[in-house]
Amino acid sequence: MASQIDELVRMRDVETLYELMTEDDEWITQLDAAEGLVKLGDRRGYEFLLSAMMSDDESILEVAREILDSPEFARMRNEVEAERERSHRARIESARKRLQSGGKVFRYKMVYLPAGALMGDDPLSKGFPIPALEEHGLDGWEVVHMLPSRRALLVGSIDDHFTGAYFLLKKEFLPGEGAELDRD
Repeated sequence: MASQIDELVRMRDVETLYELMTEDDEWITQLDAAEGLVKLGDRRGYEFLLSAMMSDDESILEVAREILDSPEFARMRNEVEAERERSHRARIESARKRLQSGGKVFRYKMVYLPAGALMGDDPLSKGFPIPALEEHGLDGWEVVHMLPSRRALLVGSIDDHFTGAYFLLKKEFLPGEGAELDRD
């Protein structure tokens, strides 16, 4: 199949390569087609290869890593990152202008805190500090959502174990804080 993929690349047949990448039953053909798309500058192949890195299959990961080490993939990664940076800079400038005209600007981030950082002895039920969240709050971040993290103690069991929580934080920027938008 590799020679057929090479032929499709020579013919610049991105539609057939895309079809093979998304519909073929063989993962190796899918990855080869994605690599072909990257060689032709098609970002759909790039995104597919990035998602392949989330596989649990060691064989898939090995082939995907090999492709990700290629010069074509590195070139596309540089292009994508540069484009994202330009887009991010444009959004920051737009946010600054919105702030100057009295509009609202928000930043969001997700933080994970393990159970040990959240749970403490509180025999008098007065509450206890959570230093990590306290620090974020003092920096202007507000908790807008919390998602507990659990893992099963026994396979197929309804018993689970609280391991920590993800906190979605939100911060509103005020008109005089436009310079802070550059900080991540």
